[in-house]
Amino acid sequence: MENLEKVADELRAARAEGKDAVELALLTREKLGAAFGVISFIASFRLAFDVPLPVLQRAQSWQRFGWGGASISDEEFAAILAPWLARG
Repeated sequence: MENLEKVADELRAARAEGKDAVELALLTREKLGAAFGVISFIASFRLAFDVPLPVLQRAQSWQRFGWGGASISDEEFAAILAPWLARG
C-alpha cells in the first residue's frame, strides 16, 4: 500500500504540472512496473483523485492497457476521468 500511496502522490504532482489522463495512466504503469495491473491502476487513481470505483472499472478497458474485452480509445479514457482530474 505504501508504494501505491507514493505513486498517488506522484500522480497528483504530475497532474498539477499539466499531465493529462493518458500521461498519468502511462506514468502509473511505468512507476509500478511488474506490480502494475487492474487492481493497482484502480487503487492508484482512487487514492490520487478519489475517482469512483464504477468509473475506474470502465476506464480499465482502455485499449493501451490491453486487458481484453471491449476496449475504449484514448479520447474516451480521458473523457471518463476528466471530471475528477479537473478538481485539482
